[in-house]
Amino acid sequence: MHGWTIGYGLLNFAILAAALYFIGRRLVAKMLAERRGRIENDLKDAAEAYAEAGRLQERLDGQESAAREKRDALRLAARREAERESAARGESESEAVAEIERRASENAGDILQDARRELTGLAAREVTVAAAEALKKNEYDDARRAYGDRMLERLAQTAAPTAADRAALHNGLRPRLAVTSGAPLSAEDRRRLEERICRSFGLESAEPAYAVDPALIGGLRVQIGDTVYDASLSHALERVREELASEPLQGDVAAALQERLSAVTVEPDVFQTGRVTQVFDGICRVSGLSDVMSGELIAFAGGLRGMAMDLEKDNVGVVLLGSYERVQEDETVRRTGRIIEVPVGEELIGRVVDALGRPVDGKGPVRTEHSRPIECPAPGIIDRRSVSVPLQTGLKAIDALVPIGRGQRELIIGDRQTGKTAIALDTIINQKGKGVICIYVAVGQKESTVASVAEKLRESGAMDYSVIVCANASEPAPMLYIAPYAGCAMGEHFMYEGKDVLIVYDDLSKQAVAYREISLLLHRPPGREAYPGDVFYLHSRLLERAARLSDERGGGSMTALPIIETQAGDISAYIPTNVISITDGQIFLETDLFNSGVRPAVNVGLSVSRVGGSAQLKAMKQVAGRLRMDLAQYRELAAFAQFGSDLDKTTQATLRRGDRMTELLKQRQYEPMEAAEQVVVLFAANEGYADDVELPEIAAFEKGLLAHVRAAQPELLAKIASGEKLGGDDQAALRACIEAFKAG
Repeated sequence: MHGWTIGYGLLNFAILAAALYFIGRRLVAKMLAERRGRIENDLKDAAEAYAEAGRLQERLDGQESAAREKRDALRLAARREAERESAARGESESEAVAEIERRASENAGDILQDARRELTGLAAREVTVAAAEALKKNEYDDARRAYGDRMLERLAQTAAPTAADRAALHNGLRPRLAVTSGAPLSAEDRRRLEERICRSFGLESAEPAYAVDPALIGGLRVQIGDTVYDASLSHALERVREELASEPLQGDVAAALQERLSAVTVEPDVFQTGRVTQVFDGICRVSGLSDVMSGELIAFAGGLRGMAMDLEKDNVGVVLLGSYERVQEDETVRRTGRIIEVPVGEELIGRVVDALGRPVDGKGPVRTEHSRPIECPAPGIIDRRSVSVPLQTGLKAIDALVPIGRGQRELIIGDRQTGKTAIALDTIINQKGKGVICIYVAVGQKESTVASVAEKLRESGAMDYSVIVCANASEPAPMLYIAPYAGCAMGEHFMYEGKDVLIVYDDLSKQAVAYREISLLLHRPPGREAYPGDVFYLHSRLLERAARLSDERGGGSMTALPIIETQAGDISAYIPTNVISITDGQIFLETDLFNSGVRPAVNVGLSVSRVGGSAQLKAMKQVAGRLRMDLAQYRELAAFAQFGSDLDKTTQATLRRGDRMTELLKQRQYEPMEAAEQVVVLFAANEGYADDVELPEIAAFEKGLLAHVRAAQPELLAKIASGEKLGGDDQAALRACIEAFKAG
């Protein structure tokens, strides 16, 4: 009996061992199969990623090949064009070919960079999308949970009341609390979060509204009042994508992506949000944004930016800086925490950019290391010094009669089509080789007009030291409003580095109209001629930033040439009188003079420079001393002489000299003249050497005289250009030179 019991026990043990063996084998086999399947999936994902990187690399290679083919085609076309040009002008073919090939190579480089930039954005998007899909799988539950715990701890350290929250708490109002997570939070996590919020905000208890949103993938998003603390995985991946796409990938795509991903750090993002309540004509009203600053950039969906301009108790008036067709009511917007700013620096020179500093010339992005707010306080009186260094325009009628100094604000005013822009462009072209950086701000002009200006400056070599800021007529009013401030900020950067800057605002009439449109849409009360009362402040805070700095501040300068368009010569209108009272003088261009062939059509009686001879070469001051009075006397006599024929010899002589002086002051566009040569021409006219020259021959007389003086008296020209006065010996030598020319 005892043996049977032992045998029965052994049998049961064997059966149990066999069952355990088979069950364990199946479990182990299942575990191994799952493990093998996971490894196979990982290998498959890796293979797909590697294949995708290969495809991206092939695409880049193809785009590089296309860019090279385009470059070769450009070079071939350039060579043929150079051969034609050199044959027509008799220039050196090799120099022409080298210059045009250089431009073709630059264009090809821009094409290649654009291809790399497009590929980088594509790679960054596909990598983050693949990462998001992978992180949703069950095997990453532990990783998502660990990420959520870490972000919960970081949020507990970050959450703090803003100024608006403190004001609301002081008035007994509790901020709205909402917590959204990728997975349900445990009771312990909720307790920790609520304790931290209560401690930071001074609350006895917190009752957040909890919600679960699988689209967050992992982590959580906490909203306290208008402030959002976003520590979700989906938001982190979006920030990673933006960081990856910030610079074009170079070399091997997979290696470059891996290097950038290894340098990425993920932290909670803190920002304030608001909700669009109204949209109309480039303006929107936004509720929320309790701590927004005046002039702060507001981010909309799709990359659109706005500027906070009206801060009211219950809402914020935001002007939209771009196309606003897709902005919808109830859309969420967010603060950027940055006052509106533009890139500044040497990298902008030679480029055409919009009012936000974004390039519009097709030459790729502008990569600068610095930026500057578009509105800054003007230099104080202690930081300035007097204007005493001339800024030559290259135009005889202006350098002699209305001298401009570095750091001055000289208004160019006149009706439409009287040559205002021509004076500004000639002044820019005349700065070649003089160490002056030029900024041309085009407000409300056609794109074709801006393109022709850029091409003309490029042909004359002026784009090598110039920047064009354009807000075209097709753009919304806010872009026209901020464009002059953007150009001024770019100029200020150079000024505070000790450099000399010339900035042209073409024109401020259109900026004032754009500001009126914005103000009326924001329901601000209109004043005189339907302009708001602060339109004077609009231009004063812009033009006061032009200055010549003291040596302690670097000694730089910024000279402003604002342009104002009048209606039928009415300089007593609201905007013209405003700007006249702000500036240091004005150059008034008269329609009748322009139509009669006097160009530049400067009205001597109404044009003035309040700096006067302080910003004029000493030799120019000598020869131009009586010029204004003589011309004014001539114009008055000419007006009376047309009604009578019996004139005495003195009057006839005055009219004869006035005719020739007026003819000598005429000048063709894009042909500025050096200051020393202007002195020679005016000296010859004052001394009566042009009195016996017939009017049709005045231009030839001037050209021949200058050629003779350049050959015979180069030392005298250099002395005049250095700023020295004409002594008695110098004047005698100049008279002898002119007489020798006339005798020959």
